[in-house]
Amino acid sequence: MTPAVTVTSIGLALAGNVLSIDGSFLFVFISIFVLIFLLNSTLFKPINKVLDERERLGVGRLAEAKRMLGQYEERLNRYEEQLRVARGESYQQLEVRRREALAARQESMNSIKAETAAMIAEAKEEVGRQADGARQDLEREARAMASTISSQILHRPVGRGGN
Repeated sequence: MTPAVTVTSIGLALAGNVLSIDGSFLFVFISIFVLIFLLNSTLFKPINKVLDERERLGVGRLAEAKRMLGQYEERLNRYEEQLRVARGESYQQLEVRRREALAARQESMNSIKAETAAMIAEAKEEVGRQADGARQDLEREARAMASTISSQILHRPVGRGGN
């Protein structure tokens, strides 16, 4: 036998032992299942439980945050609507007051115009009366002057009747 053949045959013999099913296989198989059970109950389940709780709390907080955001938006919308209504009422009241002020101003202007027109009419009448009085005075004075001048020119008294 050659040394190469001997090593190969020993390797095949060992390979046959490794792949062969015997009592150690059953021990390894049972050990793996026991380890899986132990690891599952002592390590994986508690970790998964903590992770699930964390996710539940995170989702719960997210849902709570969404709910609070919805409430905020609802309150904001109500506030803005109330603000729009209050502004509208304020503008309406302002418009009513402005109209009242304009009406009072117009009424005041009309009364002042009427008073002014009455004062102007009265002043015109007064001026007319004064003008008539002045005309009459001037006529009398003119006749008197004419009479005086005529008397002086004619050297005789002249009547008031004219000529």
